[in-house]
Amino acid sequence: MPDSPHLYVKGTSFIQVQPDVATVRVAITENHKSLPTAKENVDKIMAKAIEIAKDFNIQESDIHADQLNIYRQTRYNRQTNEEEFDGFRVSRSLTVKLKDIAKYPKLLQEFVDSGINQFNNTEFSVENEGKYLQSLKKAAIKDAKKAAKELAGEFEVELDKLYSVSFQPMQTPIQPYVRTAAMAMEADRGSYKDAYNTGSITLNAEVYAVYLLK
Repeated sequence: MPDSPHLYVKGTSFIQVQPDVATVRVAITENHKSLPTAKENVDKIMAKAIEIAKDFNIQESDIHADQLNIYRQTRYNRQTNEEEFDGFRVSRSLTVKLKDIAKYPKLLQEFVDSGINQFNNTEFSVENEGKYLQSLKKAAIKDAKKAAKELAGEFEVELDKLYSVSFQPMQTPIQPYVRTAAMAMEADRGSYKDAYNTGSITLNAEVYAVYLLK
């Protein structure tokens, strides 16, 4: 911060958009006394799931099948007071990135039909997020300029020039001034059918600026 009189302001901008990418994480888990049998069953189901993903036009680069995980399971026998072998637990995880989000419910159903028995999570995102963020940063800068003019006008002082600017909060205990009505942007996304009520995603940008006073 400068030693001379100044104003410290914060500009904000945000937009709400519908997600257009679903990153789906699932797995197949098999319990069996025979390790070869468990492995064979898991591999067969995983192969089916991968083929399903390809049928949904998911690129191979967006299909990630993890290596086999094997756990030897035991259980406690109260009569003998000993741990006894209870079989093997074999699992494999699969992560796919679906870019036709309208097909998300159908993809889940086909995974279930193929034998997939574990659904870890699904992350919804926006593929062209960078394009939005570029516009958001410009809007946040405009909001910071308005905040500086608004604050200077309220105190009847005159702005001199921009001293510093950052997209991260500055290292100071002083809180920046924020306009009461932060600039908002709306996306023109056209008609969109929600899949499983995915809802909207909020993208935002912030800018911190210091203006010197005359």
